[in-house]
Amino acid sequence: MALEISPEESRGYWKYYVPDKKLKQSKAMGKINNKKATLLFDSGAEVSIQDTTFARKVGCHVDENQTLECEGVGRSPYKIEGRTRLKITLAGSLVYFFDAWVRPLEVKI
Repeated sequence: MALEISPEESRGYWKYYVPDKKLKQSKAMGKINNKKATLLFDSGAEVSIQDTTFARKVGCHVDENQTLECEGVGRSPYKIEGRTRLKITLAGSLVYFFDAWVRPLEVKI
């Protein structure tokens, strides 16, 4: 038996699939560089991308010398030019330092 798995069904989708049950996004309130933010967790993502406007708003230094070539929806190629290091705080005192790519999110991928 073979199944065609569409992109939204990959990475553990069937393990927890229950027909007619709505799935919740994995979100948490926290801080990025000491500014309140809603964090969306995607364990299946290959890269983490931060919006350029938000990154500058919370005081991130963006290294624009680093580039990454990606493939978006429909296999359309695009380039990300910029990387930053985020300080993520959860539960008031649990601190992570995390590298993320930076690009304007209003641009369609």
